[in-house]
Amino acid sequence: MRKRSIAVMGWTLWDGRGKTPNGAAVVTYELTKRLSKYFDCDMIFETSDREKAGKIEDTSEGFRRRFILRKGKPWLLDEEFLRDYDMIHIWGPSPIFTYRAFTRLMLPHCYTLHSAASMMNWIGLASAFYVPEYDLITLGSKCLADALNRFWDAPVEIIPYGVDIDFFRPMDKNDCRERLKIPSDSIVLGYLGRISKLDIDLAYDTLRRVKKHLRREDVIFVAAGGRRKINPVHVKDDFIYLGYLEHHELPLFLNSCDIFFNPTVGAREGFGLTVIEAMSCGLPVVTASWNGYSETVSPDTGFRARTCWKDGDVWINQEDLVSACIELIRNEDLREEMGKKARRRVEESYCWERCVEKYHLSFLNLMRRAPPEKFQSRLRPDAITIRMKGKEISISVKEALRNPEAFKADFEGLHKGFVSDSRIKGGGWRRVNCIDNILNLPKYSSNMKKALENLGSQINSRFPLLVKALRES
Repeated sequence: MRKRSIAVMGWTLWDGRGKTPNGAAVVTYELTKRLSKYFDCDMIFETSDREKAGKIEDTSEGFRRRFILRKGKPWLLDEEFLRDYDMIHIWGPSPIFTYRAFTRLMLPHCYTLHSAASMMNWIGLASAFYVPEYDLITLGSKCLADALNRFWDAPVEIIPYGVDIDFFRPMDKNDCRERLKIPSDSIVLGYLGRISKLDIDLAYDTLRRVKKHLRREDVIFVAAGGRRKINPVHVKDDFIYLGYLEHHELPLFLNSCDIFFNPTVGAREGFGLTVIEAMSCGLPVVTASWNGYSETVSPDTGFRARTCWKDGDVWINQEDLVSACIELIRNEDLREEMGKKARRRVEESYCWERCVEKYHLSFLNLMRRAPPEKFQSRLRPDAITIRMKGKEISISVKEALRNPEAFKADFEGLHKGFVSDSRIKGGGWRRVNCIDNILNLPKYSSNMKKALENLGSQINSRFPLLVKALRES
């Protein structure tokens, strides 16, 4: 009996080589690799190179890479291509599903979205083509599911993403620090992730406040992440930037840390993969009470600082971050206890085996379903029905793609469930100012260039060695 075939499509795709992936790309890649045990999986990449289009490459991971010609419009998937598959797994907001209005074939879809920001231009158009009894929407967190359902009442399945618990595991701290040349006699607050979503000034200022309160000079901040390998940069006496780490170095870095310090509140953050990687290595976590973090980091595995909306920005309570770091630094037993519970929590709830099994069973169920009767006869390219917030809009596919602003989801409406406080109360609040938020928060859309320049000047004035390293890399 032949294996069922799946086309994996979407802008988050990554072929495991050639560039630094974001978290969603890593999840797509790792999940597809593991699902290839049960299905024939092709990761589909669009290309403008006519010679490359049509080529299929086998990989050592068990899936194949297939290249199709970029034709300018995603709905032009043809029937010859579609006949090779039993279903399509769609990652990200790309409207691949619009082919349903232009062909006679129906394949079941699984839509997986990784952040609320990716839903903004997607919800309306997807509602016209989604078939509840035939398709599936999966999301990594309850926060994301609630955000989606505020605008479109569609059934969803929550499947948290996974981590390789054999790769991300507790290791000898001194050995790991020696290999990465991290000071062995320091308490390390470590950050791993894209620098674009880290408010560097906030992170470093928090460190300085912690040290001042404790009257200790042996506490340092070490950040890793970036696009290219660099020599470690001593940004300050107590701030080291390691830059890009090879995959095999990630658990070495995490095990070099005493606390995983992740004070990020990003507009595009949907789950927080590095947090569960850190927990899998047995680290206590200090992070924000924001979206997926509020579900993955339980009170016995770390601390979550309050978050809030104000004046079009997202804010975090810095006093919460400071007090959490102080408590963990003072109490080595607490760090150890939280780290062990963090590891156990990942083993029980966030290992890849659990995630893959849920997808495996869901995909089998999808492929067993019969196509809906007469659904395609209701789909006309010149008149599709979009459903948002209980309203229905009749519009053509081309017009919908040409004018997505007409039914764009409200940004704060999507994100309002992510914050832990409805309004700022008391002191200690600080705006989270980072590249990702400037690029994605509506507040900055009218003058984004100036906001980025201001942020760049601010970082350069305080951290010139870091800016130099980032520019050179």
